[in-house]
Amino acid sequence: MTASITSGVRRGCVLVGVLLGSGACGGDDGGTNVLPTASASGSGDATASGSETAVEPTADTTAGGEVMFPATYRFDCIDIVQIGDGDGDGQPDGEAIQGVLLENTWAADIDAYKLNIMLTVTSRDDAAGSAELRIGSGIGTDASDLCTEATTASDPRMAGFDAAVSQWQPTGASGTCSEPAASSDGLGGTYSFELGAGDTVHIYAEDDDGTVFNCVPGGGAPDAVPLHAIVATVTVDANEQRAAGQLTGCLVASEAQALCSCLGECSGSAHADCGGCPDGSVPLAQLLGGVGPTDNCTSIMGETAYDLTVGFTSRRLPVDDPMLCGG
Repeated sequence: MTASITSGVRRGCVLVGVLLGSGACGGDDGGTNVLPTASASGSGDATASGSETAVEPTADTTAGGEVMFPATYRFDCIDIVQIGDGDGDGQPDGEAIQGVLLENTWAADIDAYKLNIMLTVTSRDDAAGSAELRIGSGIGTDASDLCTEATTASDPRMAGFDAAVSQWQPTGASGTCSEPAASSDGLGGTYSFELGAGDTVHIYAEDDDGTVFNCVPGGGAPDAVPLHAIVATVTVDANEQRAAGQLTGCLVASEAQALCSCLGECSGSAHADCGGCPDGSVPLAQLLGGVGPTDNCTSIMGETAYDLTVGFTSRRLPVDDPMLCGG
């Protein structure tokens, strides 16, 4: 387990990475976990995380008019469509304010390269309508130096690809990242994939100094947020440089209880159930507060679970296929 940061001013460990989780763990000044205020972070809309510049097509990304693969996209905007038994739009469910604050925190962490969710298209067969995708969490300081944290690097997953369908597009509306595509103008095709309940994707971030943002006390599982039964659709633009979409996954309540994280500026002692984890860590289940489980994911998983649905946009990285960290 890496040592906790003692500065007290570093970003705190953040709940959920795709989704659920990014940020760093703070000092030992005796403070307590605090929720970030809406003014403390970015707006959470599609422009709040626009610090990256789009990568223009080059000889490395296209050849004879055809896109070259692999191609890796980093999420640059995430908004909560649903978390648990309600939405994240500030209306009137008990968890709505948590959704707003999480979006603001994620926006700041994306800008600071503390939250780096990466989708890699390893290959695609347009004629067959198929593609192969991988998901991983990046570590680094900017778009050019990200590597993939090994425990989050998924195996390749098969996906569908329909070059004639444009399902999503980015939106500049406050509090949202993607919206249904109005037309196919300027847009490319759409990827779609669906994973089973037993197929887990670990989403997580680690600071570039090695500090983990989510922690399983005593080990036994990756220090990461496990999402199950992911269903997603992603539409790329005509130049294959930008993408927008929506993703749903299931978070099992027992796993949320066993995973320690923190929200906002993390400081002070870890919870009694989070021994060995960074400062301020508490069980993720407690950070969910009044968020209730959902029938959909509970039925899929066969035990108490929460739906998490997010809209997102992403940009293609200048590195086609980030290497494993430490490799």
